[in-house]
Amino acid sequence: MSQSNTQAARLREVSRRRREQQKDDLRRTILDAAAGLFVEHGYEALSMRQIAERIGYSATTIYRYYEDKDDLLFAIVQEGFLRFGTQLTKAARRGGEPLGRLQALGHSYVEFGLRNPVYYQLMFMQRSDFLFESRVEEEAPMIDSFGVLQQAVEQAMEAGILRQGDPVTTSTVIWAVMHGITSLAIADAKRFTRRQVQRSTELAMQMIRDGLRQP
Repeated sequence: MSQSNTQAARLREVSRRRREQQKDDLRRTILDAAAGLFVEHGYEALSMRQIAERIGYSATTIYRYYEDKDDLLFAIVQEGFLRFGTQLTKAARRGGEPLGRLQALGHSYVEFGLRNPVYYQLMFMQRSDFLFESRVEEEAPMIDSFGVLQQAVEQAMEAGILRQGDPVTTSTVIWAVMHGITSLAIADAKRFTRRQVQRSTELAMQMIRDGLRQP
């Protein structure tokens, strides 16, 4: 009897995990489809019905996950920042020494934008107001995804590699340079080929290193 109960419990757990995975997969499908439609049609012109038609579900299904269009848009941007933060964290770990980390972060930033242009546009180019907005259930606004960059800058300053200064300001300048390259590449993909973007990123990081290097 005990063995039977244990087996039944395992089956219930497997079934629960499968349902949770299906829900998570559907949530990501909704977010990916809605992100593209927001960029394509704009916030005002887009309806939940259009999103439902794109993924082959009813609008009622989407409302089970998101209260309204604004809630859905916020979730899309939040998902983008989660992916972005994960990628930056991995890049920082691969970077090694302080300057190597900054180099890796710069390239990772641009690479994220090139691989996720729709999410990037919503995060930084169309709804940048969400950068500094937090909601009740969150401990901090999504801008905290850049903590990994600031930490790398602080470590470089502590190691005497970068000139001493305000790490927040220095991080903001690096962010602004990478954003400029990324946004131009997304806006004019024909002119800014991947090779050109890579060269521009490398030159920008070299200028940052030389300009901020400790004398």
